[in-house]
Amino acid sequence: MKKNLNEYVDTIHSTIEDKIKTIRAIEYHYELTSLINSSKGLSKTEVSTIMESLINKYLELLKPLYSVEKHKQVSKEVDEITDFFSAGNDDTIVSEGDLIADDLIAKVAGRNNRKITLPIKIEFIKDYCISSIITPKEVDKVLLWIILRLSTIYFCLTNK
Repeated sequence: MKKNLNEYVDTIHSTIEDKIKTIRAIEYHYELTSLINSSKGLSKTEVSTIMESLINKYLELLKPLYSVEKHKQVSKEVDEITDFFSAGNDDTIVSEGDLIADDLIAKVAGRNNRKITLPIKIEFIKDYCISSIITPKEVDKVLLWIILRLSTIYFCLTNK
Protein backbone atom coordinates (compact mmCIF):
# COMPACT_ATOMS: atom_id res chain seq x y z
CA MET A 1 0.00 0.00 0.00
CA LYS A 2 1.39 3.36 -1.03
CA LYS A 3 1.85 6.12 1.57
CA ASN A 4 0.20 9.41 0.97
CA LEU A 5 2.57 12.09 -0.31
CA ASN A 6 2.55 14.00 2.99
CA GLU A 7 4.00 10.95 4.74
CA TYR A 8 6.90 10.98 2.26
CA VAL A 9 7.37 14.69 2.92
CA ASP A 10 7.44 14.06 6.67
CA THR A 11 9.86 11.13 6.33
CA ILE A 12 12.26 13.05 4.09
CA HIS A 13 12.00 16.13 6.31
CA SER A 14 12.87 14.01 9.35
CA THR A 15 15.77 12.33 7.52
CA ILE A 16 17.23 15.68 6.48
CA GLU A 17 16.94 17.08 10.01
CA ASP A 18 18.62 13.99 11.47
CA LYS A 19 21.51 14.33 8.98
CA ILE A 20 21.90 18.03 9.79
CA LYS A 21 21.98 17.26 13.52
CA THR A 22 24.64 14.61 12.91
CA ILE A 23 26.72 17.01 10.84
CA ARG A 24 26.43 19.76 13.45
CA ALA A 25 27.54 17.35 16.17
CA ILE A 26 30.86 16.81 14.40
CA GLU A 27 33.65 19.08 15.57
CA TYR A 28 35.21 20.74 12.54
CA HIS A 29 37.90 22.88 14.04
CA TYR A 30 40.42 21.31 16.34
CA GLU A 31 43.02 23.59 17.84
CA LEU A 32 46.47 22.41 16.80
CA THR A 33 47.97 22.94 20.23
CA SER A 34 45.33 20.64 21.76
CA LEU A 35 47.25 17.72 20.23
CA ILE A 36 49.85 17.97 22.96
CA ASN A 37 47.56 18.68 25.92
CA SER A 38 48.84 15.54 27.61
CA SER A 39 52.30 17.12 27.85
CA LYS A 40 51.16 20.03 30.01
CA GLY A 41 53.37 20.41 33.02
CA LEU A 42 56.46 19.24 31.16
CA SER A 43 59.40 21.51 30.50
CA LYS A 44 59.94 23.06 27.07
CA THR A 45 62.93 20.73 26.63
CA GLU A 46 60.81 17.66 27.40
CA VAL A 47 58.07 18.78 24.98
CA SER A 48 60.73 19.37 22.33
CA THR A 49 62.09 15.86 22.90
CA ILE A 50 58.60 14.41 22.52
CA MET A 51 58.05 16.30 19.26
CA GLU A 52 61.44 15.16 17.95
CA SER A 53 60.58 11.54 18.82
CA LEU A 54 57.20 11.81 17.09
CA ILE A 55 58.72 13.27 13.93
CA ASN A 56 61.30 10.49 13.82
CA LYS A 57 58.72 7.81 14.59
CA TYR A 58 56.50 8.87 11.69
CA LEU A 59 59.43 9.26 9.31
CA GLU A 60 60.57 5.71 10.18
CA LEU A 61 57.05 4.41 9.63
CA LEU A 62 56.68 6.28 6.33
CA LYS A 63 60.08 5.38 4.90
CA PRO A 64 59.07 1.95 3.53
CA LEU A 65 55.61 3.17 2.45
CA TYR A 66 56.55 6.26 0.50
CA SER A 67 56.41 6.67 -3.23
CA VAL A 68 55.51 9.73 -5.25
CA GLU A 69 52.52 7.90 -6.73
CA LYS A 70 51.19 6.75 -3.34
CA HIS A 71 51.68 10.24 -1.93
CA LYS A 72 49.67 11.73 -4.80
CA GLN A 73 46.91 9.17 -4.26
CA VAL A 74 46.35 10.24 -0.65
CA SER A 75 47.20 13.95 -0.87
CA LYS A 76 43.59 15.11 -1.23
CA GLU A 77 42.46 13.00 1.71
CA VAL A 78 45.40 14.25 3.79
CA ASP A 79 44.42 17.86 3.06
CA GLU A 80 40.78 17.14 3.89
CA ILE A 81 41.74 15.71 7.28
CA THR A 82 44.23 18.43 8.18
CA ASP A 83 41.66 21.08 7.21
CA PHE A 84 39.86 20.14 10.44
CA PHE A 85 42.75 21.62 12.41
CA SER A 86 43.42 25.25 13.09
CA ALA A 87 46.85 26.78 13.54
CA GLY A 88 45.43 30.16 14.37
CA ASN A 89 44.74 32.73 11.70
CA ASP A 90 48.07 32.29 9.98
CA ASP A 91 48.16 30.09 6.88
CA THR A 92 51.94 30.49 6.87
CA ILE A 93 52.24 27.90 9.65
CA VAL A 94 50.20 25.39 7.67
CA SER A 95 52.00 25.89 4.36
CA GLU A 96 55.41 25.84 6.06
CA GLY A 97 54.58 22.66 7.99
CA ASP A 98 53.18 20.96 4.87
CA LEU A 99 56.27 21.77 2.81
CA ILE A 100 58.70 20.63 5.49
CA ALA A 101 56.84 17.40 6.23
CA ASP A 102 56.61 16.48 2.55
CA ASP A 103 60.26 17.33 2.00
CA LEU A 104 61.39 15.28 5.01
CA ILE A 105 59.47 12.24 3.78
CA ALA A 106 60.98 12.58 0.31
CA LYS A 107 64.49 12.89 1.74
CA VAL A 108 64.06 9.92 4.08
CA ALA A 109 62.90 7.85 1.11
CA GLY A 110 65.85 9.07 -0.97
CA ARG A 111 63.78 10.73 -3.68
CA ASN A 112 65.90 12.45 -6.37
CA ASN A 113 69.04 11.19 -4.62
CA ARG A 114 68.37 13.52 -1.70
CA LYS A 115 68.90 11.69 1.57
CA ILE A 116 68.62 12.44 5.21
CA THR A 117 69.62 10.03 7.93
CA LEU A 118 67.35 9.28 10.85
CA PRO A 119 67.03 10.14 13.62
CA ILE A 120 66.79 13.80 12.75
CA LYS A 121 67.35 16.36 15.48
CA ILE A 122 64.63 18.90 16.08
CA GLU A 123 67.29 21.61 16.19
CA PHE A 124 68.19 20.72 12.59
CA ILE A 125 64.57 21.27 11.56
CA LYS A 126 64.44 24.55 13.46
CA ASP A 127 67.76 25.80 12.08
CA TYR A 128 67.69 24.55 8.48
CA CYS A 129 64.13 23.70 7.48
CA ILE A 130 61.88 26.36 8.98
CA SER A 131 62.08 29.60 7.03
CA SER A 132 62.90 32.95 8.55
CA ILE A 133 59.35 34.23 8.00
CA ILE A 134 58.25 32.05 10.94
CA THR A 135 58.55 33.93 14.20
CA PRO A 136 60.14 32.23 17.22
CA LYS A 137 56.68 32.05 18.84
CA GLU A 138 55.33 30.13 15.82
CA VAL A 139 58.09 27.52 15.60
CA ASP A 140 56.38 25.04 17.93
CA LYS A 141 53.15 25.35 15.93
CA VAL A 142 55.05 24.56 12.73
CA LEU A 143 56.61 21.53 14.44
CA LEU A 144 53.17 20.39 15.59
CA TRP A 145 51.84 20.85 12.07
CA ILE A 146 54.70 18.73 10.72
CA ILE A 147 53.75 15.97 13.18
CA LEU A 148 50.07 16.28 12.23
CA ARG A 149 50.91 16.10 8.51
CA LEU A 150 53.24 13.12 8.92
CA SER A 151 50.73 11.22 11.05
CA THR A 152 47.90 11.95 8.62
CA ILE A 153 49.94 10.81 5.63
CA TYR A 154 50.85 7.65 7.50
CA PHE A 155 47.22 7.04 8.43
CA CYS A 156 46.04 7.54 4.86
CA LEU A 157 48.75 5.34 3.35
CA THR A 158 48.04 2.50 5.74
CA ASN A 159 44.24 2.74 5.55
CA LYS A 160 43.59 3.06 1.84
